[in-house]
Amino acid sequence: MVVNRLERMRAIVAQAIAEAKGNLRKIYLLSYGGMAEEQVLTLFAEASQDTPAEGVEAIVLSAGSRYICWNCCGLRFESDDGVCPNCGEAALEVPEEIDFALSKVEKG
Repeated sequence: MVVNRLERMRAIVAQAIAEAKGNLRKIYLLSYGGMAEEQVLTLFAEASQDTPAEGVEAIVLSAGSRYICWNCCGLRFESDDGVCPNCGEAALEVPEEIDFALSKVEKG
């Protein structure tokens, strides 16, 4: 099943609201380079309409990497082989179809 970008952003908005227990002040989104910052913000604005996240400040951070190591520290890095420079273990590659993700939320 293919999930479109708007559905993915709606899921992120729901997750952010849940993490902030409905008291969301700011949301930080990671961009993996597949979309321009303005596109991510526009998508967030559309996905958050009629939710507690509507009008909340959204910040887009550049992930700058396609690998995440969950073996040692959650390090995000670029690599040809996907091996974590800290622990030497294989890291997870962020799939190409993932353009953005939730980084963190701030409660109000």
